[in-house]
Amino acid sequence: MDERVKLGAVLAAGVVLPGIANYLLYQAGLETASKVAWYGGYATMVVVVWYNWIRPLDLSGASGGTEP
Repeated sequence: MDERVKLGAVLAAGVVLPGIANYLLYQAGLETASKVAWYGGYATMVVVVWYNWIRPLDLSGASGGTEP
């Protein structure tokens, strides 16, 4: 599977699934649990994206060049 498709699926799932859990818990009268579900799910998605796609990037500048 293409990496862009995987990233898109993770981003979609990281917003949709916590959103559904948030809605269902809120409708059941569990407001605090709904907030925990939303923030926890969104934070988990951010960590997964960072760990799999951002962390491996080599963001260092040029080394040993001739710039002043």
